[in-house]
Amino acid sequence: MGSENHNGWKLEELLAQVKQEVSEKINKIINDPSPQAQLVVRNNLAIIEHLGAAEALQRSSYIVLDAMKANEGPAGTPRIGNEKG
Repeated sequence: MGSENHNGWKLEELLAQVKQEVSEKINKIINDPSPQAQLVVRNNLAIIEHLGAAEALQRSSYIVLDAMKANEGPAGTPRIGNEKG
């Protein structure tokens, strides 16, 4: 979601949704003892960890931006990057 796409997802919401979907995939194969399945489980857990880190970074950015001024939404005035140079 942004100024060019008012109906899109917020990044942190999209990341949370992807994490949920990867978790559901893990649940389908977690009891498969084959080395291939266990490798995929480990890889998916690492993916969830990276997505969680990206989500935390995005939320951190919102803390900084919210301290500047209220969010006017995707159609509002940007809080940063709108300086005339």
